[in-house]
Amino acid sequence: MGKMKDLMGRIGRYKYAITIALFLVLICFLDNNNLMQRLKHKREIYGLTKEIEYYEGLRDSSVQRLKELANDSSNLERVAREKYRMHLPNEEVFIIQ
Repeated sequence: MGKMKDLMGRIGRYKYAITIALFLVLICFLDNNNLMQRLKHKREIYGLTKEIEYYEGLRDSSVQRLKELANDSSNLERVAREKYRMHLPNEEVFIIQ
């Protein structure tokens, strides 16, 4: 009985420290929304944000190219010849790589 009373006395002396330590363990590792999951999600959000920025830039350049093609028929013809290898009926096309 003396050992139990001594143990309870020691626990009573550090009860706030023990409670705070258990709370921190719960928050950092055991909860569904723990600190590790939050850091993982932050990294994922950062990567997805970079990917969104890349695709927005790609979209903007495509929209600008589309406007150029819609406004100038010489650009349209140049793209058709270079990218899609189209030609007029009386022309021959030589592809050099």
